Amino acid sequence: MRRECRWARLALVACAWLAGPAAAETPEELLSRGNTAYEQGQYDAAAEAYRNVLRYGVKDPMAEYNLGNAEFRLGNLGQAVLHYERARRMSPLDPDIETNLAFARAACFDHVELPPRNAVLGFIETLQNRLGPDRQAWLVLALFWLVAALVAFGLSRPGAWSAWQGWLLAVLLAAVTLCAVSWAMTLNRLEGVRWAVVLEPAAEVRAGPGANNATLFTVHQGLTVEIRAERDEWLQVSLPNGLSGWIERQATGEV
Repeated sequence: MRRECRWARLALVACAWLAGPAAAETPEELLSRGNTAYEQGQYDAAAEAYRNVLRYGVKDPMAEYNLGNAEFRLGNLGQAVLHYERARRMSPLDPDIETNLAFARAACFDHVELPPRNAVLGFIETLQNRLGPDRQAWLVLALFWLVAALVAFGLSRPGAWSAWQGWLLAVLLAAVTLCAVSWAMTLNRLEGVRWAVVLEPAAEVRAGPGANNATLFTVHQGLTVEIRAERDEWLQVSLPNGLSGWIERQATGEV
């Protein structure tokens, strides 16, 4: 694993205030206790401390990352992958999260062969991840105001609109459209798709939502699947290689 425990950047003061005066420990104290326990090799205690931090409702990638490290040390591959995936969803550019997630996946039983990936599409996705949806949204907004300023300038000087201004306007409009589409695609890929991680050592994927349906195949802890639908206590999931079926909700953890 590339890096071990890292300090989470948490809104600790706000969380402590929400917890009220009756709280036994603040998130900051829990985090410190978890880090100390981790450094001493007490991974059970570290994991429990990190879980308690997250129970405050804290949404922080490093808290999830630290918990993933502790779970991996305990041999809980499913939980480790789950918390790494949650950390990556919040911080897709963090190389430590990506490295440890890949390390944990390599230790899992299931290794699903993926279809060949188009190099151009892979480069575009990597670039979109680096920018993130927030930066892309600001870029769209900035380009929109540039278009508005150019149009306002042209309208304020009747008859003075030149060819180069028309070409500039066309380029800016194309850039706004392209960036807006990229932003929507990135947002949908990172936040619009629901994912789950198998937590049970082995779980059966069935042809329908019920234990009376035929078993199609078996999946194991640490495998990440896409959630397509849900019915009662069952989830319809899809694997990266296209296989799909229904699995019990309790056998998984949603990212």
